[in-house]
Amino acid sequence: MLQQRILVSRDRQIVTNYDRCVLNLVGQHLMYTDENTSKFNQEQQILTQFKQVFEQLGAIIVTAEGQLLLITQRGEQLLNQYFSPYTPHSLPEPLQNWFKHQISLLISNGKVSSLCLPLHIEQLGKQLLVRLISNVIGELYILILEEQELQSFSVSSLELIGLTRREAEVLFWVAQDKSNAAIAKVLGCSQGTVRKHQEHIHRKLGVQTRTAAVMVALEKLGLLKGSFVAISS
Repeated sequence: MLQQRILVSRDRQIVTNYDRCVLNLVGQHLMYTDENTSKFNQEQQILTQFKQVFEQLGAIIVTAEGQLLLITQRGEQLLNQYFSPYTPHSLPEPLQNWFKHQISLLISNGKVSSLCLPLHIEQLGKQLLVRLISNVIGELYILILEEQELQSFSVSSLELIGLTRREAEVLFWVAQDKSNAAIAKVLGCSQGTVRKHQEHIHRKLGVQTRTAAVMVALEKLGLLKGSFVAISS
């Protein structure tokens, strides 16, 4: 997070819309001053670094009505890649509809974190995640676009959700519909050891059954659409 204050000389203008939007993003750090040229240059470097990070993210700044005010080059590339046909410098209709729905939820509920769920769009082994950040520039909003590789259900990916290597191996074979006896044979351990690993898995994932463990793992990896809630009987 940017901690420095950005000081802008009164006798120097930043004339591009891009710069104005970025300055608004860090408005809480903004103040005016008549500092010397070297100080101004240092602050311009800070601004440039912030803009570079902003550009790499793939970002769009829009009004509450969905009017696009600014889009980074990376953002334009991602929209063109995932939406067809795509009209440059505009929000594609599916994204426009998702954005308007999120805004309606914010207006009716007044909460951000629990309502602004990311939009997922999959394509050729990758996915585009679109996140809404609200109330950062007055009545304007930011859409952050991020491309990710789709996770696969593998031992390595299961380790990423907090399981140990051996726990991940057990759950992987559970997902292949292997019995505890078969898993013990594959891993070269006893059935009691397999059951102990399953207990650890269930505790970490907050479930009570083998099926629920697989379902929650799939959800955490982004391989299961929607949300799965384990219900105790």
